[in-house]
Amino acid sequence: MATETDEDRARAFLWELQAQIAQAGGRRQPRQGARWNEFVLETGRGMPGLSEEQLQQVVQFGATGQEHWPPCGPDEHPGGYMVIHMLADRLEASLPDTVPRPVLGMMATGEINAVTLLAPDSRTHLVVFEDELLNFANLFSKAVALAMPHERAEDGRIAFSVDIDKVRRHVRESPEAVRRFREVVLAYLLEGRPGRAPQYFAPEGISNMGAILREGMELFVLGHEYGHVMAEHVADRKSRRRMLGTAEGEVTEVGWKWEQEVVADLLGWNLSLGAMSGEYGAALPHAGVELFFSACEVLERAVPLLVTGANVPRRESPTHPPAALRRDLVRTHAQARLEDDAAPLLELGTAIKEIVDVLWEQTAPVIVDLHRQGAVPDARWTANL
Repeated sequence: MATETDEDRARAFLWELQAQIAQAGGRRQPRQGARWNEFVLETGRGMPGLSEEQLQQVVQFGATGQEHWPPCGPDEHPGGYMVIHMLADRLEASLPDTVPRPVLGMMATGEINAVTLLAPDSRTHLVVFEDELLNFANLFSKAVALAMPHERAEDGRIAFSVDIDKVRRHVRESPEAVRRFREVVLAYLLEGRPGRAPQYFAPEGISNMGAILREGMELFVLGHEYGHVMAEHVADRKSRRRMLGTAEGEVTEVGWKWEQEVVADLLGWNLSLGAMSGEYGAALPHAGVELFFSACEVLERAVPLLVTGANVPRRESPTHPPAALRRDLVRTHAQARLEDDAAPLLELGTAIKEIVDVLWEQTAPVIVDLHRQGAVPDARWTANL
């Protein structure tokens, strides 16, 4: 009989938490549950170019994964499991040396940043991602891509503009970007489910741009956690965190110093660019990192705005520096690393922030009106305030 390892105990704790949450929400299902199969098939059948055979392969892959992946938990969403370990494969492929894969999972945390939990009777940490992060990143990045004016060149490729004056004119003349941005932010803010926003398929070029930005966001979030591993960080403190749906309601969270978070950001930036720059160059992966910081800022503004009706800063996170500070430090790091080659990258990153600010300007008044009507945020956003 194999000896139980620290990693085994940590993963068992993760599965127990996921089971409790699924039970509380009435969502317990077998690993290859009908809901997952139906979701993939229904979504895939609405997308051009996918055969029934390909969709069935995706269903099976989400349930079993690659041979080198850890097992999928009984109550772990196969889609999230599949995507997060595919991202981990991409990051690890760009590393010169082998780095142990953290124990990864997804739960409702109310944090766009990953949360690090300590498993009982184990020295191995759990890296837990917000269970709606992937869905939010997809819809958020697609809305930002919609806000970029574009035209098709003679060779068939689509040329996007990030000139902010053109962006403002574009969103005035074609308000779909603002509508889609509002829909995903409000669905996440009010219901905790970005997928409650109306479904739509963007034109191919816009969808591709959104996918690249989303990929940069996701790789950076995971790369940040690999950064902690690579830097061999030791926890600064432990605290109690409320996890909605768990039996005892609280778990032990591991906290890092802000200096450690900054180091993890810089290593995560290196890793995300390493994984993507061969295909896209450096500017687009960096734009995904910038978009992640802007997404954090949108939610940091939206929650207190809905609660108070005023532009008051959200309570400072004890675990992560403010997104604005993180962005500035990453930009400084990019300038130092790339020197004269950094200019296009930094210009695009600045433009991404400005585009999100334009979309937020059109969304904030709607949130104020919702406050006046008595609307409140989903519990995930206020459980740990």
